[in-house]
Amino acid sequence: MPCVFCKGHDRYSFMSIVNGNYICRQCGAGDGFSLIMKVSDCSFIEAVEMVGQYLGITRQGYSNPIHFEENIELRRLEKDRYLKEAAAEKHRQEAVAAQRAVRLWNSASLANSEHPYLIRKQLPALGLKQSGNNLLIPLYAHDHELVNIEQINSCGKKFGLKNGKRKDVYYRFGQESWTVYICEGWATGASLYLMEGQTIQVYSAMGKGNLTAISYIAKEQNPDSRLILAADNDTHLSGNPGLKDALHAAEAVGATVMMPPAISTQHRGTDFSDFYLANGGHAYGTL
Repeated sequence: MPCVFCKGHDRYSFMSIVNGNYICRQCGAGDGFSLIMKVSDCSFIEAVEMVGQYLGITRQGYSNPIHFEENIELRRLEKDRYLKEAAAEKHRQEAVAAQRAVRLWNSASLANSEHPYLIRKQLPALGLKQSGNNLLIPLYAHDHELVNIEQINSCGKKFGLKNGKRKDVYYRFGQESWTVYICEGWATGASLYLMEGQTIQVYSAMGKGNLTAISYIAKEQNPDSRLILAADNDTHLSGNPGLKDALHAAEAVGATVMMPPAISTQHRGTDFSDFYLANGGHAYGTL
């Protein structure tokens, strides 16, 4: 569904109905209270008050000051226990999803180059497979282990496997190279790879929230290469988060940043997929 804050389409979803965690691949992720703070432009205390009013709960003073420190310690221990259990359960669910990803990938056929998404992006099916009408993009973890699959239907909607790992995952184009690019999405990575004559290596971080982590992975896997962050030019968003996140990632690993120029026909910012299309698409890729 469209993000309730930045209005990005087909990028927003709830990750946990238990604690309200959500993710938007355009403006970031958080929990239920952080979403209220973002949308309502308020402090945490104000967000708590809003939820309290909605639930009919009024704030009350602490009534047992004698055991205050003891209760605080008990709450801390309970919170630590809950977090450990939640992390273990998440890890278990991600492992199960990774097994499904391997089975789905092994049973899928080679992607059809006439898939509507590939036609719209003017890209070949670089390393992709297909299951039914869905393109399959394999997502890899740090040790290049297949852990999830992003699927793209004929309308361009993207979704991963249920409970599949989304943090710190990537898709990689090409072999070892002196020049290594890190970018956000698969189409952006494919466009860069083609524009450079398939002579480079590209890591698609599958979202700006992964840029820094994937930059570290790219540096570790390519210690002698030149790293370049290919930023999205989010001129339509306050503070240009695409550039901001790319600069942060570049600073962390000592990389260079490059950014596509704004295109007058674009009203939602510009990434290198847009730049590729604006400069000929398939024709650019064959120059």
